Amino acid sequence: MLAHVHVSISGVAPWPNRGTARRNRASYDDGVSASAAPTDTPPAGVDAPAQTGRPGGTPALDWALALLAHLCVGISWMITSLAAMGSLDVVRRMLMNSEFAFDTGRLPQPWVIPVGLALAYGSQLFFGWSMRRVGRGTPAWGSRVVVVAAIALGVVAGAYLWTPALQVGAKVGPASGQYAAWGILGWAAHYGRMALPAIALAVAGALVLFSRHSPLVVIVKALLRRVRAWRAARRTPTASA
Repeated sequence: MLAHVHVSISGVAPWPNRGTARRNRASYDDGVSASAAPTDTPPAGVDAPAQTGRPGGTPALDWALALLAHLCVGISWMITSLAAMGSLDVVRRMLMNSEFAFDTGRLPQPWVIPVGLALAYGSQLFFGWSMRRVGRGTPAWGSRVVVVAAIALGVVAGAYLWTPALQVGAKVGPASGQYAAWGILGWAAHYGRMALPAIALAVAGALVLFSRHSPLVVIVKALLRRVRAWRAARRTPTASA
């Protein structure tokens, strides 16, 4: 009987001491914490969420803000251009008509120029902010083409509203019968009504068609990339077959 009891007691594993128990408990807690802690790495087969790099907003709202910014930039620079053309018309009449009258006619007064420049500065800031929203932090294009196009439209409209010469080829004075033949500057002022709009439209057209900051160029290139990717995707199954 004693021998049987001795064998039974000796067959039981010895009770662990306190140090061993604490170490086992610490290892268990560390394992549970590590398994329960969230990780930034997604599971296999799951794509990581895309990083937009900009504040929240819908694409439709972002594009609407960008369109509004384009209009603000264009209108502010066109107003400035019209005011500059009005001031230039005062000098032009002096060269053609032998008179001085600080009157811009149907065009804006000179004080509109600083107002237009202030509006243009604010619209430029709005433009950059809105385009960064659309491009996820990087603007797709700059505003220089929009600016040049708006100035060109202002030049065309301003030249159309310029005061015509009283008599082509002669400076007509205030008194009847007093006149003098035009010089080089007089003829330049006369033909400037056609030359300035032509130059402005040519420069604006070249930028719209070839500049990397042109919205037209950026959109056409993006469409061409999509077409090439679509064609490549269609050729891939055929090649594998």
